[in-house]
Amino acid sequence: MESPEAVFVYGTLKQGERNFEVSRQAGWLRSEPAYLEGFRLYHIPQSDIRPYAYPGVLKGEGRVWGEVQWFADLEQALGLLDQLEDEGSEYQRSPTTAYLSERGGAPCKVWVYVYSSLQAMRGVGGLWLPEGVWGEQMRSKG
Repeated sequence: MESPEAVFVYGTLKQGERNFEVSRQAGWLRSEPAYLEGFRLYHIPQSDIRPYAYPGVLKGEGRVWGEVQWFADLEQALGLLDQLEDEGSEYQRSPTTAYLSERGGAPCKVWVYVYSSLQAMRGVGGLWLPEGVWGEQMRSKG
């Protein structure tokens, strides 16, 4: 697989969401609406150890909607994003293909942050979102 050229985001890093400022600090240049195939999206509710709700994806049947973000320096951006996503512990950064919605589904090699495991997702009370869309308004779910 070719090296990823961008990052697919599906939750708090999307434009208009709580952590988009982290993308800006990481050198965000632009975003395009996109989706992933072969992933399932989950809502992880707020709890005593999580000050706010956020999503996670796992491999599985389904489509997840979000956006592809390009950065001035991808390696530098990944350093900041890895910290936010607790890469290597809560999430694993994984290469995959996103499909650009406004370009007729044109493929784009991206990094995506995948939750550590289905068992871990169950442990945090993750709720499957079959429609594959997450936003801050999901807070009402938990």
